[in-house]
Amino acid sequence: MLLVTLLFVVLAETRARNFNITDLIVPEVVPPGQAEVEIECRYDANFTLVNWFKGLNEFFRYKPGAAPSTRSFPIVGVGRVELIHCGPTACRLRLGALTEHATGFYKCDIERDIPPYMYNTRSAYMQVHGHQQRQPILEGLAEEFAENQEMHAYCRGAPDAEIRWYINGREDETMRGSPSLKRNASRLIFSGVPPVVTVQCAELRYGKLTGSKEMKAKWKDHGTKDERPQEQRNEAGTFETCATFVFLSVILII
Repeated sequence: MLLVTLLFVVLAETRARNFNITDLIVPEVVPPGQAEVEIECRYDANFTLVNWFKGLNEFFRYKPGAAPSTRSFPIVGVGRVELIHCGPTACRLRLGALTEHATGFYKCDIERDIPPYMYNTRSAYMQVHGHQQRQPILEGLAEEFAENQEMHAYCRGAPDAEIRWYINGREDETMRGSPSLKRNASRLIFSGVPPVVTVQCAELRYGKLTGSKEMKAKWKDHGTKDERPQEQRNEAGTFETCATFVFLSVILII
């Protein structure tokens, strides 16, 4: 009986220690004429969450036990994100309607967000060729902004395209499906949040999502504003006041 108990303990500890991504399958090159690819993340882990990213932008999430357990997010360059299978040992997706903007680093993260907390990640680069389309034109964004300043940007696309907006890599889904977007031009008004805002628009046309060049705006007060905690600023002010007092005292004595 003792031997069986020890065996279960060893197996449990081994399972707890194993928290690895064993393989990440992402094609290195997508040739012209190939509109879709399959990607897969294989793991040996007692996880609670699997995330897929392109660059810094999340496009798929698998959380066992949640309702729903999977969720996808739009990213520029990939017209469709389809679930093939996600389970205890692997998560496999199909990316479709690719354009050259789908080129980049694809990353799989696994996480255990309950004790014992664990995390692992792996990435691979995919180069997409021969899927170039005309880009929508983004213009009108100021180079600098003040905190909570109302900002404006304009996007011009094809007449039969649906225009979508991305702020800091995330789609503004409140604009999705708006009749005003289903035309060849769109205007976005939003508030800037320090320190940097990135803006990009995209047009959805024939099932493909093609992005404009990304534009950036910087907070014009960034770098000049004292961002230290109030307590530190107070201590610094007190020290400066005392130093000034001592300096003046020495001058008066001299």
